[in-house]
Amino acid sequence: MDELEFWYHLPVTQSVDYVFQSALKAAELGFDVVSHQDHFLYVHEERGCIPEVMTMLTAIAVTTGLKVSPLVLCSLVRNPALLAKMYATLDQLTRGRVYFGVGACWWREELEAYGYEWEPAGERVDRTLEVIRIVKRLWTEDVVNYEGRFWRIVNCRLVPKPYRKPHPPILNGGAGRRMLRIAAKYCNGWIGVLDNPQEYRERMEYIEKYLERPGEFSFANVFQVYADRDSVESVVKRVEKFVDLGVSKVILFIHPQPRNLELLDKYSKVLDEFR
Repeated sequence: MDELEFWYHLPVTQSVDYVFQSALKAAELGFDVVSHQDHFLYVHEERGCIPEVMTMLTAIAVTTGLKVSPLVLCSLVRNPALLAKMYATLDQLTRGRVYFGVGACWWREELEAYGYEWEPAGERVDRTLEVIRIVKRLWTEDVVNYEGRFWRIVNCRLVPKPYRKPHPPILNGGAGRRMLRIAAKYCNGWIGVLDNPQEYRERMEYIEKYLERPGEFSFANVFQVYADRDSVESVVKRVEKFVDLGVSKVILFIHPQPRNLELLDKYSKVLDEFR
């Protein structure tokens, strides 16, 4: 199993400065990675997103030395060739401290609000697969030509290539069975958001059936932590059950988001129990 990593999922419904200060504090407290949702709309203090994900992660990465990851990028809203260029640049700036978290999007309201066409689930998954294929080829090949259903790339040369070889780890955030198969075949890891270890085990076992290189694949899970119900001890017990399954990326998402700067001191003690 990979070395255990602790991720801090940023409170992105708060101001840009608050999110940045939270990331700085997470770095001081010993977190390995910070992650950031990819949403456009802000609804209320527990739903939506204020900063833009790639801009914010770039600022955090070059300031703190932490690894960074979107959790996860919406595959529908960025040209994959441009996305590959953005990521390669960030990977060079950080000397390989970038994860490429990607998913098929789910929030119809925000996409339509920002002028994107909403597509059925099957088409969103098809588009996500094309994005992954194009990005991987641009990261690893000198010249890429691609003719797909959604994207056409002609004599595309990507410079710079990513710092990390062969490329930044690709983490799939999908939940449906087809997305799990795509994770197994085209990605380097899977991110779940599950409370039940048995349900997580079932998805792990499903993915493992399709893995071609099991030793190069990692499993992550998001743990929702609520200040009004969760003690440090209870979070440690939950995390232990998933680590025993083989989860190597532990992602803490602390609520309420407006209290994260205060609550980070408390819940960073979870890390101490595993180090």
